Amino acid sequence: MKDKNAQSKSRRVEEEALGADIKEIKPEKKKKGRHILLYLAIIGFAFYAVITIINQSVQISDKKAELLELQQQINVIEIQTQYLEKVQGYKGDELSEYIEKIAKEDLGYISEGERIFINVAGD
Repeated sequence: MKDKNAQSKSRRVEEEALGADIKEIKPEKKKKGRHILLYLAIIGFAFYAVITIINQSVQISDKKAELLELQQQINVIEIQTQYLEKVQGYKGDELSEYIEKIAKEDLGYISEGERIFINVAGD
């Protein structure tokens, strides 16, 4: 019996010695509150990102339309500038013809002896 007691004691001592090096790993209890907050934060961020992207897409399309309109205005002004530069170069007979054309078409003047016929039927 002494052998058995001695053996059991030596086993206990060995187990205690081994137990000091090896610690029992216990799973930690998960805190569900933190995970729920994390999921809500992720969903909130995703929602914010989608709304921001949609808003920026709308702003980009508005700015593109505005840019197109401004480019058209620039083209019109460039054509008008070219026309005015051409008119600036008129001298002599060209200038008098241009002045007469403007007076007749824009101001409604007529020369002596001219008659203006207006088509009332619209044809």
